[in-house]
Amino acid sequence: MGKKTGKAAAAKVDQVYVLGLDANGKPRGARFAELKDSIVSAAMDMNCRVLIDQPEAVSALSMKLPVGRVYGGGKVVKLFVPNIRRELYDKILGAAGPLAQEEPAAEKLDAPRQASDNAQTNGKTEAATAEVRCISPVTSGLPRSWEEIGVGHMVLAHESPDDGWWEAVVIARDAEILTLRYRDAPKLPKFIRHINTVALVNPGLA
Repeated sequence: MGKKTGKAAAAKVDQVYVLGLDANGKPRGARFAELKDSIVSAAMDMNCRVLIDQPEAVSALSMKLPVGRVYGGGKVVKLFVPNIRRELYDKILGAAGPLAQEEPAAEKLDAPRQASDNAQTNGKTEAATAEVRCISPVTSGLPRSWEEIGVGHMVLAHESPDDGWWEAVVIARDAEILTLRYRDAPKLPKFIRHINTVALVNPGLA
């Protein structure tokens, strides 16, 4: 047999783009070279919008974002998301379009100017609210119904009668089919479950 020529194709890397507002209503954003559940969870706790698997128009703009940094390890990490120009912030969110119901985010498209106005008028109140939006990075962004389940949400998946139920993060949703990844074992392969076979975690009071 002849020798194989050429190198194997490089594995596809899922870029993650994080955008949001700081406590003073100023835009901030960053890009991360690898999709990790801990990054998505930490971004949601910062009240940021997370963009994953975006079309070319959004990705081209988002690649202008500075590279973010991840601190800590294990289940709980913190992100460094620097301030960016308002023009770039608005362009990226404009290209991404209005916030979809299933997106892992806590911010609406028109929030930048609303938050900026509120920060100027409310001052300390707005900053304090930003600090207490989420209590635990493990339980943030829990869906309240099966219809609400979307990318970034945590659900319970049944492994087997012996192994029981485990926390899993939704990586993708296609109608009623979910692509999942175990939250505490991100190196294990992704798997698929029908939406009716997963369980919800109590999200607490509305």
